Amino acid sequence: MARLNISIPDDLYDLTLKWRSRINLSEVCARVLRQELEALEFYRNVGELFSVLRPPSSLENELAGSYGLCEALVTDASRSNGDEREILGEIAAKYFNRYLCDESLLAIGGGRQMWCVVRNLHPRQLKVTITGLGIGQNDPRILHAHSNTLTTLLWLLFGPRAEAQIVGREDLDVNSIWRSDLPTANYPKYFVVGSCGPFDGNCHLARLLEQQATKYLLSRNVCGDFLYQYFNEDGELVPPPPLKHQSVLSADLLRGLSKRADSRIILVAGGSEKLKTIRFTLAARLCNVLITDSDTARNLLAGDSEGLWKQATPVKM
Repeated sequence: MARLNISIPDDLYDLTLKWRSRINLSEVCARVLRQELEALEFYRNVGELFSVLRPPSSLENELAGSYGLCEALVTDASRSNGDEREILGEIAAKYFNRYLCDESLLAIGGGRQMWCVVRNLHPRQLKVTITGLGIGQNDPRILHAHSNTLTTLLWLLFGPRAEAQIVGREDLDVNSIWRSDLPTANYPKYFVVGSCGPFDGNCHLARLLEQQATKYLLSRNVCGDFLYQYFNEDGELVPPPPLKHQSVLSADLLRGLSKRADSRIILVAGGSEKLKTIRFTLAARLCNVLITDSDTARNLLAGDSEGLWKQATPVKM
C-alpha cells in the first residue's frame, strides 16, 4: 500500500496519541481524504462546471425581474415523467453543493420536498451550523420528513465539524443564531430553505399542529404557509400561534435577510396546488430565490400583471 507523510497540528497530534491504540489512523485519514478529494473532482467535472456557467434562461430572468429575486431556477419538471418533488430537490441540492462553505449558517424546514433536497446532497466536511425550523419534536406519520430528522441527516452529511440545532432542544434560541445583525460577508453565507403548501383542516401540517393552534389558524382563514408563516385568503400574513416546541424565523427576519446580498432565502416548490402560496410568499418578499417548474413560473408571470411582489404584506395583529 502506498504511503504518504502528512503534517498535523500539535494539538491534533496529542489527540491521536490518546486514540491511536483504539482506532486505525490510516483508515481514518484515507476516508477523510477520499471525501474531500472526490468533492474536488466533482467540482472539476466538465458537466458540473458548465451547468454553473450556464446563463439564466429568458424565463428565469423574467421571473427574477418580475418578483425582485436575486435568482430563479426553473426546470421542465412538470413536463417530464419523473417525480416533480425529486427533480426540484435535485436542482436545490446542486445549488447547495455549489454554495455551501465553511462558516455558513443553514436553516431548513420540514416536509417531503425538503426530504428530496437532503437526499440529493453530496457528503462533505463543512464547519456549518444547521438549524431545524419546524413544529414539534417528531412526526410519527412521516418521520423522515420532519425538520429534526432532516437536520440530523445534514449533520451526518457534513460532520464531524458541523453543528446541529434541533426543534425542541431546551437550550436552543433560534433568534440567537439567526439575527438581523449577522456579520456581513462578500459571498453567500446564510441559507434558509423551505417549501410551501396549502393549509386546511385536513392537511399534513394541521395534523402536526396542536388542535387549538389549527382552530386558531382556520378561524383567521389561513390558506397556506411558507416556513410556518401563514397567509389568509387575501395574501396577508397571520401571526403564528404560540407553541411549546417550535423553531420559527419571523416574517420580518426572512424579509430582512432576503434583502441581503450574502443571504439566500430559498423557496423550493411547484405545481398548481402550491401556486397561490408561492405567489403570496413572493408578494410578501419572504424569499429571494425560487426553484420551481416552468408551468408554475409562467403562471406566476401571468398573475403578476398588477406588480403583486411590490405589495409587501404586513403582519396583522
